[in-house]
Amino acid sequence: MQIPRRDLALAAALALTAAVAVSGPARAAQLCGWLTEKVSADDVHDFALWLQSDSDIAFFYKMSGKGVVTPSGSSYGPGSGTFSLRPGRPQNPWGYGTNISQGDIDIVAEIHETPKSVFDDTESPLLVTWVFQRHVSANEKKPPTDFAKHQCITVPNQH
Repeated sequence: MQIPRRDLALAAALALTAAVAVSGPARAAQLCGWLTEKVSADDVHDFALWLQSDSDIAFFYKMSGKGVVTPSGSSYGPGSGTFSLRPGRPQNPWGYGTNISQGDIDIVAEIHETPKSVFDDTESPLLVTWVFQRHVSANEKKPPTDFAKHQCITVPNQH
């Protein structure tokens, strides 16, 4: 017995609709980022970028900005790479430490969609940029907690 084409097309459409209904709609993820800054007795400032999501998410991060600029020069450890998060578990993909007794902090964290290929140099779409800037005065004893404020965005699920 041969099944008419229109019945096959109807069956295929129903199967696709059922598969989408079972898998559910794509869910957006909430992605939060913040920077911690700890200072030791010898004026070494240790910075760490922390990220957390409420669902599985993968992305590309890129650290930019001027870094730490002092009267005697500047220092920075920019980095980039792909990274993934599990729900509710904060992780830090980047950290940097340097001596600063006076100067400016200019650290920028960019979160991009995961590149289609590691061999493609084309920059993937930007999801968010978090900018961490402040001045460090010569008499500062303890850094302010402004950088530690969680900054959250909703991003489309990449899966």
